Amino acid sequence: MATMYVNTRALNFRSEPRVAADTHIGVVHLGQKLDDVEDAAVGWASCSAVIDGESTSGFVSKHFLRPSLSENRERLVASVHREWMRFERGAGKEHRAPYSGFVGEMWQALGIPLDGTDRGIPWSAAAISFMVRHAGPAYQSFRFAAAHSKFIHHAIQARFDEDRTVPFWGFRLDEVQPQIGDILCRDNPNVAPSIDFDAARNTDSYHSHTDVVMHLDPDSATIVAIGGNLSHSVRITKYGLTDTGYAADSRHTFALLRNITDER
Repeated sequence: MATMYVNTRALNFRSEPRVAADTHIGVVHLGQKLDDVEDAAVGWASCSAVIDGESTSGFVSKHFLRPSLSENRERLVASVHREWMRFERGAGKEHRAPYSGFVGEMWQALGIPLDGTDRGIPWSAAAISFMVRHAGPAYQSFRFAAAHSKFIHHAIQARFDEDRTVPFWGFRLDEVQPQIGDILCRDNPNVAPSIDFDAARNTDSYHSHTDVVMHLDPDSATIVAIGGNLSHSVRITKYGLTDTGYAADSRHTFALLRNITDER
């Protein structure tokens, strides 16, 4: 038996290895852990998963599963998955309870007395910092901050300094191919000045956004990532993937923070 993970946004969980209304038990979601995975009928796997808070046995399509990554990458994926689920996969809004309190936890982890009702202050960097903080000891040297620019610059500078005490190194998009557990960085084109990799290397103060890579889909040339303060929630964003496997410069993306927790 093996442990595998859901590799699509939502996957039907069934009582039998066949598609029918009477076999539908529930849904498992992107990044969710499945235990006791074994081959079943052609194209199907038997497994156990937590459905509505309870461990449940059933069947899923094998096509939408992936094997385990390294322990450190899976810890980050699990942390991101928890926050996405806490915010009802984008349905939970920042200013409404209990979600406003969840945003408050993110701010408080940075020592800042705000919550989701403070709607004029972006909390996306606080969300990423919170997710990384709760991914385990391998990430404790991350530059936790209320601005993405602080930890982007820190990761880029660490790469050029060859500092392996940090969990991420910053690269240009055409230097490394994205993997699950990396972080994508993009400029905010609505706020001047425009930021590219070289500018981000030279300063730690600019407007930007980051999301954690959760799924790569070469068939649709898409990177699926999750971040905070997107439509007032924790949500999925899709980025472009080139035919050579690199992150495209769509959505004003300018850098990739490579997860090096297994290379130190």
